[in-house]
Amino acid sequence: MQAVDLNIIGGKVYIHGGFVEASLAVDDGRVVKVAKEPNLPRADREIKVGGLLVLPGLVDVHVHLRDMELSYKEDFYTGTCAAAAGGYTTVLDMPNTKPPTTNPLRLKERIQRARSRVVVRVGLYSGLPDRLEDIPEMARLGATAFKVYLHKPITKLDTSRDDILINALSEIAKTGLPVSIHAEDAKTIQKLKKEKQTTKSILDRIETHPPEAEIKALKRIIPIIEKTKAKTHICHISTKQSIKIINEAKRKTEITCEATPHHLLLSEETVQKWGTFAFMDPPLRSRDVCEALLEGLRLGLIDVVASDHAPHTIEEKTQEDVWSVPPGIPGLETTLPLMLTLVDKGVLSWRLLVHLLSTRPAEIFGLPVGSIEVGGWADLVVVDAKSKYRIDPANFHSKAHYSPFEGWEVKGKPVMTLIAGKTIMRDGEILARPGEGAVILGRKINS
Repeated sequence: MQAVDLNIIGGKVYIHGGFVEASLAVDDGRVVKVAKEPNLPRADREIKVGGLLVLPGLVDVHVHLRDMELSYKEDFYTGTCAAAAGGYTTVLDMPNTKPPTTNPLRLKERIQRARSRVVVRVGLYSGLPDRLEDIPEMARLGATAFKVYLHKPITKLDTSRDDILINALSEIAKTGLPVSIHAEDAKTIQKLKKEKQTTKSILDRIETHPPEAEIKALKRIIPIIEKTKAKTHICHISTKQSIKIINEAKRKTEITCEATPHHLLLSEETVQKWGTFAFMDPPLRSRDVCEALLEGLRLGLIDVVASDHAPHTIEEKTQEDVWSVPPGIPGLETTLPLMLTLVDKGVLSWRLLVHLLSTRPAEIFGLPVGSIEVGGWADLVVVDAKSKYRIDPANFHSKAHYSPFEGWEVKGKPVMTLIAGKTIMRDGEILARPGEGAVILGRKINS
């Protein structure tokens, strides 16, 4: 074999469901050989990882990179720097942007803007378009998936009408792309908001998003999914009943779901300490729900762990009027350390961690990444599983320097992130320049 571009030497490589002491040869962005060091081809460049763990690069199917008119919260560069620092090589960006990504012109603008700024692979969601006839065009232009918000629509279409949703999901099904659903019932939320609007407590605002809103939305959307055969992914589930409802639906239709680290690890008690900094949508639930969600992961009932990285400014999160505070927290730089800590504690296995954070999200969204194999992309994260430290939002690459996980001691740290064999992060330093990442068009990855 001729000299290759890169050899990654001396790691414990996660391949085919377990770790092997091996080295990787990479050429033209792809893994070409997995072997002991003496059996590798010559290489132009070497990286010695000294017994550290080499995992597939993480895939996050739920992030908000903001940009455009929301660049003051986050932009394509800072958001993807946060991704790289957190071990993510591929992220899918949500469409509730300003302006919203709900027509072909806005999707084209967003693709163009991302190309010059991102440092990881980025796929772009299309919102449910303002016109149903634009659905095929959004797919043709390169949307990776569609997103429907049942609680707070960003489309001009009336999603309170079942016939509109049936027509929309039928058209999406024809594209072959997945549709992600934010499942909360708008009428339930609006009714409770009217009752509590005069109060000034964040706890009162949280009560306007009860578990019943999620359950009601799921019971409404699942028959529509079954009727339309749309490949559907349910975002950030936050109730015990949601796990049961979705897994019963899996017998009849192609449906998957995700949980976030904050719904897995934080409870409503966290809001007592952190106030609006622990406000997200859906909100944190009881400790019993956390345990049920973790059990759902272990039993294979929940398919994906996604960060729901949703950055805002500290000024926005500390407004006096709690009804004006936007929901969401940054998550790209905390998710992997938190999940690695669960592995260290024996809550999750390594196999399950890789499945939830890399392999399964890539499978669901039809992306040719998420595993280490000969011929596959050399999208990798090198992990020091022994590193202990406390989460400090002051060190985030994201513009959002806050987190309800502040001060948590974690064990396990991403120390290097590579995309197509190129090192984009090392020891917390971002080495890639703006635009050195790539925009995924549909499911196509070119480099």
